[in-house]
Amino acid sequence: MQRIVLHHTAGGLSPSAFDKQHYHRLIDGNGEVHAGLHPISANVAGKVLRSGQYAAHTRGLNTGSIGVSMACMANAEWGNPRACKAFPTPVQVEGMIAEVARLCREYSIPVTRRTVLSHAEVQTTLGVTQANKWDYDYDPLGILDSRDPVRIGDMLRDRISAALGDVEPQAPRGPMPVIRRGSRGDAVVALQLILGLVGDGIFGPATEAAVVAFQRKHQLLPDGIVGKATWAALQGE
Repeated sequence: MQRIVLHHTAGGLSPSAFDKQHYHRLIDGNGEVHAGLHPISANVAGKVLRSGQYAAHTRGLNTGSIGVSMACMANAEWGNPRACKAFPTPVQVEGMIAEVARLCREYSIPVTRRTVLSHAEVQTTLGVTQANKWDYDYDPLGILDSRDPVRIGDMLRDRISAALGDVEPQAPRGPMPVIRRGSRGDAVVALQLILGLVGDGIFGPATEAAVVAFQRKHQLLPDGIVGKATWAALQGE
């Protein structure tokens, strides 16, 4: 993945089913992170995007882009964004910052104006025309007296960069699918990160070799297939 685009849902402080169709990660008013309907791998570069099979969060920029959105801003008006009943809560903003930092580390995405940016910055910074999007040309923390989306984006990027010092990739918990050479997707990314590999989401020969080495080290059948027993060892169970 090449970049992360930050959004608001224009809904309430809890993500709806509709919201989950359009974003990979959503943060509610309590700062909790929710997974969207489509995995991040659905938007991977080089994949043909078919309607209803990927997170359509940014016009003309969905390929290679992770969509992260705060659930907020229902019935907000541009002239007075803070007047709405679903303005972002401070803990929600901090939850978004922490999740974006985690994703930056997981996918090796640098924090720059071109790789981590709000929807309101896309047209100005990347030259991809959008439909009057204003998330965020307002400061969700209320610190800056500005409606300049790039200046606000710089503030958020500074906070994301600072958070990177405290965020470590987390091993997935609970049931995981059986994966092997040829598999693709988020489960492969999770496996690769646990093994210290680049998380490209493609289970190729290098990943298979790392799995076999891990299985031998933990006295498991060294078949290169990541099933229940191997996942349990990877998760430290």
